Amino acid sequence: MSETWAAADGTIITIRPVCPEDLAIEREFVRGLSASTGYRRLMSARRLSLEELRHFTKIDQERELALIATTPVQGKERQIGVARYVRESSPGDAEFAIVLSDDWQGRGLGSKLLSSLLAAAKNNGLRRLVGTTMSENAGMLALGRKLGFKLARDPDSATITNLTIDLAGWSPKGASSIDDCR
Repeated sequence: MSETWAAADGTIITIRPVCPEDLAIEREFVRGLSASTGYRRLMSARRLSLEELRHFTKIDQERELALIATTPVQGKERQIGVARYVRESSPGDAEFAIVLSDDWQGRGLGSKLLSSLLAAAKNNGLRRLVGTTMSENAGMLALGRKLGFKLARDPDSATITNLTIDLAGWSPKGASSIDDCR
């Protein structure tokens, strides 16, 4: 199942679950991230291995969901963002993450993609999503505030901010639930 969204400039974006067949576009997406975007996402300068990329596209559908945003570029599907959650050991909780290609940051895609992930998480019975970001990541902090996340400095690190949202109190605004691979 997928959904289509039109960006403010009219670009048509498809938001859908990631599939194992997406390894090539996931690899290209990750390689295309700037050093600073990659650092903010992974909170380190390391590069993802091919095995990690395989894991990101061949997910355990009982525990996790990854939604990718794609758009056609020169006749080929190009990944421009991904949001995912992974269920934690405590029932009803999951950790989330999101990253957008540099040229799509600040264009509304983050709100749309993360809203779609929140709707799917709620539909899949999750009660709460939690995440972490670097405290200097103004874009992620603004996105979290906009969507209703509670932000709190991590008590163990002056450079990390925790984001938490209670899905029972969250209502989707134009988000539909997507939770099946194609």
